[in-house]
Amino acid sequence: MKRHFLHTLLLAAVCLNSSAATVSRYSGTRIFWDSRQPVTVFDGGGYARMIELQDERLMACCESGGIKVSISTSKGRTWQSPTLIAPNANNTPNCVPDLVQLADGTILVAYNPRPSQPYTSDRRFGIRLRRSTDLGRTWSEEIFVYDADSTFENGCWEPSFLELPSGELQLYFADESPYTTSGEQQISLCRSFDGGLTWTAPQRISFRSGYRDGMPVPVLLSDQRNIVVAIEDNGWSGIGDFLPTTVRTTLSNNWRNNSYVSGASTQRDQSIDYNYCPTAKGGAPYLRVLPGGETVLSHQSTFGDGDNMKMYVYVGNKQAKAFKAMSRPFYQGTTKGCWWNSLAVIDTGIVVAVGGMDGKVVMAKGYPMKKFQASRGAQITDGKHTTGDSYFTHKAQQVPMGSETGTFSYADFSYDDERLYLTTVVYRRGARSEGSCPDGITFYVESKGASTNVPMPTAYRFGILPDGTLSASRGNGREWATAEVPDVLVASSISSASYRIEMALPWTAIGLDAAPIDEKLSVNLEVNTSADGTTQPVERIADTDPEKPSTWMLLNLIPSEDTTGIDRLTPFRGNTDEELSLKEDGGFFRFDLQGRPISHQQKPLQGIFIERGKKVARH
Repeated sequence: MKRHFLHTLLLAAVCLNSSAATVSRYSGTRIFWDSRQPVTVFDGGGYARMIELQDERLMACCESGGIKVSISTSKGRTWQSPTLIAPNANNTPNCVPDLVQLADGTILVAYNPRPSQPYTSDRRFGIRLRRSTDLGRTWSEEIFVYDADSTFENGCWEPSFLELPSGELQLYFADESPYTTSGEQQISLCRSFDGGLTWTAPQRISFRSGYRDGMPVPVLLSDQRNIVVAIEDNGWSGIGDFLPTTVRTTLSNNWRNNSYVSGASTQRDQSIDYNYCPTAKGGAPYLRVLPGGETVLSHQSTFGDGDNMKMYVYVGNKQAKAFKAMSRPFYQGTTKGCWWNSLAVIDTGIVVAVGGMDGKVVMAKGYPMKKFQASRGAQITDGKHTTGDSYFTHKAQQVPMGSETGTFSYADFSYDDERLYLTTVVYRRGARSEGSCPDGITFYVESKGASTNVPMPTAYRFGILPDGTLSASRGNGREWATAEVPDVLVASSISSASYRIEMALPWTAIGLDAAPIDEKLSVNLEVNTSADGTTQPVERIADTDPEKPSTWMLLNLIPSEDTTGIDRLTPFRGNTDEELSLKEDGGFFRFDLQGRPISHQQKPLQGIFIERGKKVARH
């Protein structure tokens, strides 16, 4: 254990820079991927899709010698042996499946027969499906939806489902068959009004003349008024590649009167600003809606990495626009590709990334957060994690990081009247505390929550090496300057596979008289990895800039001492007096989204629920 007593920087030496204007704070959600140990869903195959069933099991499908499905009863920790539901036949592989569970509980899996050469006129590229009315135990015979041509150049591809509130079931797919004399492609739609038993003829809903709209994935936005379809579009001027794109219609219009989105339509949008993020080039988009209404989009791209395909994920607003906060769910190094990926939203808010790597289908969970949480409770700052620690999550793993650099870590927070506590474990063999580019973490605190583009005197930066050595800086209205911050306590411990750092930061050391429960406090965290002694890969939180506190994460201090042992913050569906009363004996406590305790009688639409007995939290 090491104590570091650093003297206060003279305030006279720090002056506010009048040019440091307050700017808008980044307020969107960011996804934190726990991808240290990806779970294998299928030992072979690819092009996988996943949903959460109404009974809370997960179901996944993939192409692997036909179409296979698998079930998880443990939220994805383990998976059952897959079942082949659509075997290949007649030299015609069944490919690229999608699945949906209808409101009545029926499960459908659609797929794409793709004849192998030599082509014959009796075997066509098409869309088929099978139904299960007993939760996946048995499956129907094959149901016909659509046939394209019998050759690859004029085939159809990639079915994707959407069920509307009216009960209408839609099946979108990419279709080349109308364009036998060109390489063009449109997005087509077939409809069913009897749960997928029979289907209408296809209609065009998206087409850019001279180009190839492809790989559709539809969603109904949280406003229940707009249908948005993510596609890949290679017709944007100046891009020279596919770009994730959205096309849309209102639910009231619902593609009526043969309406479709042309290349020049205002209902066609670049999903991601290419100037914001050059990695936005690429195809195979996938779109989903979070419980709060924000949207998540993924796609694959080789940008800047040769042929090494990577999966990228972004968070958009409730209109499925302005996608930012780019992250990668899987650490792939420089040799692994991640192909034909998809997303699922499960367990009332967790995002699951599903990708094809090394011939397998793997998954990783991501946790959407707008702010971090700190539970109330004093810690023993000894560089160890014990059952007596009262960090926000039971295992002190609120903040997973590492999918960018492969140096995986977890961090968590707590506080008391005197101090803010940080714990971080970094999984790193041979961590170095010496040299010009050592390992370690960098922790940032803006004590007044100032939203500026430069570090102000209320902003502090702490660099901590694996051996516990601490350095401190403070903003001066322009940049960071070396500072002495008093009474900061740091402890570390190093094992063969990891190192842990704990920090106790007095409120008075950062200019506060008490814990800022009702005030804004923002923080940032980086994990530094010593590579070759001259370079230092840095794992950063998506869309944060260490020089700009306006991009940091808010930290919410929960004013309760009853939050220890929480596994993960997830939504609780109950809001009625009856539902609440059923939970009272279990020891539920209720808080609003800022962590303030409220009574059951107030019954807000959203809040934080903490169950001491089962040690989980829900909001």
